[in-house]
Amino acid sequence: MPTKPTGNVRKHSEGYSARVRLGPNERPSFTLFAHGDEAAEERAALLADLAKRMRPVASATEIQIILDAAGKARNPRDLSEATKAAECIIRGEAPTATSAMAPTLEAFAKEWTSGELRKKHPDHVREKKDPSEDVQILRDRINPLIGMLHLPEVTLEHAERVMRALPLSLAPRTRRHTAQCLRKVLSLAVYPGRYIASNPIPREWMPKIPKSANKAKAWLWPEEDAKLASCAKVDLARRIAYGVLTREGMRASELALLKWRDIDLEHGRVRLDENKTDDPRAWALSPDVTRVLAWWKKRMAGGDSDFVIRLDLTQGPRWLRGKTWDPKTGHKNEIGDLRTAGITRSELFERTASRQPIRLHDLRATFVTVNLANGKTEQWVMDRTGHKSSQMIALYARQARTWAELNLGSLSPLDTLLPEMSREASQPGQSTRPASHPASREGRKIERATSGPQIAPAVGLEPTTRRLTGSPGRTQSQWLRPLVKAATG
Repeated sequence: MPTKPTGNVRKHSEGYSARVRLGPNERPSFTLFAHGDEAAEERAALLADLAKRMRPVASATEIQIILDAAGKARNPRDLSEATKAAECIIRGEAPTATSAMAPTLEAFAKEWTSGELRKKHPDHVREKKDPSEDVQILRDRINPLIGMLHLPEVTLEHAERVMRALPLSLAPRTRRHTAQCLRKVLSLAVYPGRYIASNPIPREWMPKIPKSANKAKAWLWPEEDAKLASCAKVDLARRIAYGVLTREGMRASELALLKWRDIDLEHGRVRLDENKTDDPRAWALSPDVTRVLAWWKKRMAGGDSDFVIRLDLTQGPRWLRGKTWDPKTGHKNEIGDLRTAGITRSELFERTASRQPIRLHDLRATFVTVNLANGKTEQWVMDRTGHKSSQMIALYARQARTWAELNLGSLSPLDTLLPEMSREASQPGQSTRPASHPASREGRKIERATSGPQIAPAVGLEPTTRRLTGSPGRTQSQWLRPLVKAATG
């Protein structure tokens, strides 16, 4: 009966070491991390056993790399990784010790999408705001083909295999996103992973998006926006979300994560410290949106959540335009909030080679279009949307010119469109304007877009004249008093 290999343990001033047979005339010495003679003997026996099992399938050099890592392992995790690497070589799953000691592409990608890699290397791994798309791409398109490969084994040919397997019906941007996801994983494997020396996928390999991939997009007309906001059959929280997106221009993901602490209702200001571009921004809310949010906060008082909307806006496109029946999944038709509100313009629902149906993101595009058409500057728009360059804003310039040429004007104030607010305002003692609104503060003479003396034509049989009308919250005499005082010195 063959004896179990134990290794030859030696104790010296620097600790322990063991001589292990790798071949007929090769018995190198390996440093052992061990506390006490018994632990040293156990570690040496492990190394000798691994060497015996690896000798038939690996060279002495490969065995030495594995045993060196196993001998110096300072914690159970490092020792387990070295042992697993040896088992991979023994089973023939990895050709070299270097690749066997590196994780598989699937395991390393999961470490990235789960946020574990960022925890280990916070200075070098950017936080992934929403990893769901990358998780789906890895699960459905990359891992089934090459996920089992260890990182050093992945080559450009493997990347080509992934791209060739993609359905031809996929949009060019989806194909490019798949390539970006794979290249990003391998880039992180170079650093901070340090599992491979260089990225096997060159930057020039990335698929280009043809100009023909740019599809025509739709946006809501003012009357359609009013119909949607005033339709009581549509969920109120969704109507408020639609209205805020079209009037403030933030991303749907930013609105979904918006909390009450991010909104200053007293001054009508919102701040987004955390967003997609990691560029904190703040701006003055539209007065009507401020009034709606103040009313909404009072209505939702006592809830457990600190979020403003309390909706998963990733379902926004389905809510907005509905979903047709899918025979594969058995999903029934959903007419969507637009059709529920009586909005049936075909342009909003068409999906062709040159046009895509309206998305939740297109409400943000509506905001840019409306405000450019009504004279707002690019910088004013960029302060709210977070766009980084004029080139991005210029994409909406043509739509804005069309809007201005059709003389469509601005969107109606959101607080006047919500029937729930109108009903409460009509009740005695109820007001939709928060007590801290600028128009209720003593001494404030300017309210954005609504306050201040307004010029209006007189009505009746008298000749047409121009008269002053007071703003909401102030009588005509209160506005005239400071004007008379200034005129008389």
